[in-house]
Amino acid sequence: MGKVVLKFWKLLVVSGLLLFVAGCWDSVELNKRAIVSGVSIDKGPSKEKKYSVSFQVVVADEITGKNSRGNAPVALYKGSGRSIYEALVNASRQSARILSLGHSKVIIISEELAREGIKDLMDLFERESEMRLSTLVFVSRGQRAEDILSVMTVFGKIPANDLVQKLETGNRSFGYNFRIEVDDVIRGILAKQGGAIINGVLVKGDLEAGETKGNVEGIKPKAILKNAGLAVFKQDKLMAYQDGIEGMGLSLIHNKLTEYPLFLDFGNNESATFSMFKVHTSVTANAKDPEHPVIYITTQQQAALKEYNGSLDISKSSVLRNWEKLLSEETKKEIDAAVKEAKRLNSDYIRFNETVNRDNPKGWKRVKDRWDTIFPRCEVRIKVNTLVRHTEMRTRSLRSSGEGKK
Repeated sequence: MGKVVLKFWKLLVVSGLLLFVAGCWDSVELNKRAIVSGVSIDKGPSKEKKYSVSFQVVVADEITGKNSRGNAPVALYKGSGRSIYEALVNASRQSARILSLGHSKVIIISEELAREGIKDLMDLFERESEMRLSTLVFVSRGQRAEDILSVMTVFGKIPANDLVQKLETGNRSFGYNFRIEVDDVIRGILAKQGGAIINGVLVKGDLEAGETKGNVEGIKPKAILKNAGLAVFKQDKLMAYQDGIEGMGLSLIHNKLTEYPLFLDFGNNESATFSMFKVHTSVTANAKDPEHPVIYITTQQQAALKEYNGSLDISKSSVLRNWEKLLSEETKKEIDAAVKEAKRLNSDYIRFNETVNRDNPKGWKRVKDRWDTIFPRCEVRIKVNTLVRHTEMRTRSLRSSGEGKK
């Protein structure tokens, strides 16, 4: 009996030691990998070259500075093929290292491809084990996608990182573009009678000059990357771009705006500009009758006066209450414009379908196959509540106080 127990313990110890010698059968050393920071996909010239794919690869020696030779911090490798994966393999043959997609920050899809449909592209990015579903997706507006990855940027050595930072900075303070990841795009495509939303991007300036180091050596960059509206889809096909009040309203409906500017024109050369903050939007539905659902969009927001050119005494509460009404009306116009545009395109990328489903799951099952006929005639009720929180450092304008007059 003692010998059996001893053998058991010996086997257990040996088995435990084997855990420390196990390795990954498909491991690749870091010095044999090329880190891809961004991927662009364009339409190819022929059936045999259906896709033209470019990979922005980080040149590690130029980033660290230890062995820098003064060259560009990234390199662009390009391949073509009948599928995205085939193009990836063809591009890999040009590199001395294996292209690694695990750290890709952005995927840029050309407008031409987006109008034809992106379902097949998204299938690859969801299926590929190295790709992350949190990778940001963009549509190159009116330009080839590879041009977006070719521009040398001022802030940050890696252009893909610069594009991500611009998106996050703009969403935080100034604009209506927001984070849209691979997973968001896929869910938009799969939504019943819905569609995806993807950020637009373009190169403003001289494309050829933007590819050289000279683009970042002067005070005025010759080419810059710029967020360019929101590309809206019907299922997987690009339909239009939402700019201005439609784009702002779309971001409000999706509750993606944290802060944004709002301008009021009072006429007679008087105006006020506000910073809207603590913005929150909720979308609910009354779908007792799923054939005629009522959608409720409610927005709560606060405002801070940033600039005022007028003669009113803004220390009076009556003035502030009137401004609150005007600000609410302007925000309501933005939301209403976004809803009307979605109805015009007959694409429910504003996700009313999900709202109806949450309110009445059984009713949704009855109407989901006919949602394309119900969605355009949905009744939508919009309510906006605004509070002017403060007027910053002054309670009177220079015009009303008479300061500065001689």
